[in-house]
Amino acid sequence: MEELNKAGLYIDEIYRLRVQDPAIANETIELRQECLDYSRNLQAFKKLCEDFYKIAYDFSKVVESEKLRAIGTQNQLKTMAKQRQAEQQVYQSQILEQTVELERLKSEYQYLQRIESEQQEIINNFLMNQ
Repeated sequence: MEELNKAGLYIDEIYRLRVQDPAIANETIELRQECLDYSRNLQAFKKLCEDFYKIAYDFSKVVESEKLRAIGTQNQLKTMAKQRQAEQQVYQSQILEQTVELERLKSEYQYLQRIESEQQEIINNFLMNQ
């Protein structure tokens, strides 16, 4: 058997003639199996990474869409606040104008009451003198 080993020929456990040492052949088979397992695991990992990328990409689209919607809503609220402020200023100026008009009308009313009382007094004096 040693003569066969020197010639590079080996006999395995089931007594077949081999060109390669059975221990090395077994290690080669194990290494091949480990490489296949590694390749399968690598493919599974690649698929997981692709799925994760797709989910993250889709999520980023949703986030960007919501971000734009939030910015739009925020701008709309700012516009509404400015409109309310402008309306409030208009209402305040109208109140001021109405207050000034009310004061003017009160003064005019008092003036007319005074004229009426003076005229009534003149009429009364005239009637009494007759």
